[in-house]
Amino acid sequence: MIDSFDAPDFLKMVRANDPDITEGDAKHYASSLSSGEAPSGCYIIKCGNCPIGCTYNNSCKWCLWPGFSTIPFGCFVILHGSDEKGHYVNAKGDTVVVKVDDENGTLACFMHRHDNSGKVCCYCNKV
Repeated sequence: MIDSFDAPDFLKMVRANDPDITEGDAKHYASSLSSGEAPSGCYIIKCGNCPIGCTYNNSCKWCLWPGFSTIPFGCFVILHGSDEKGHYVNAKGDTVVVKVDDENGTLACFMHRHDNSGKVCCYCNKV
């Protein structure tokens, strides 16, 4: 977590696909946006700097659906919006996707109930 939140430093980390951003910092950034809605469109999914898949995310204020995807069974995943601006949660509550770069439309995925809970597991970089 960044000691005192600094949006420019946070964005530098996000744009470098830094694995050390935290879910808390991501939510803090998303809450400052005028629109926290994830933009629909094509995304490259990266773990670290390694591309692992691509998807076309369909978004509305209450859901994010990565239905057209190279991820097996991705069409069965629907992330629903929460009361907090800028993030989506799956039905089990163990996956959170947060808008982490408003200018570039980048999303970050955080897994819960995992060794790396609270840290970014992958980025979705808008193409």
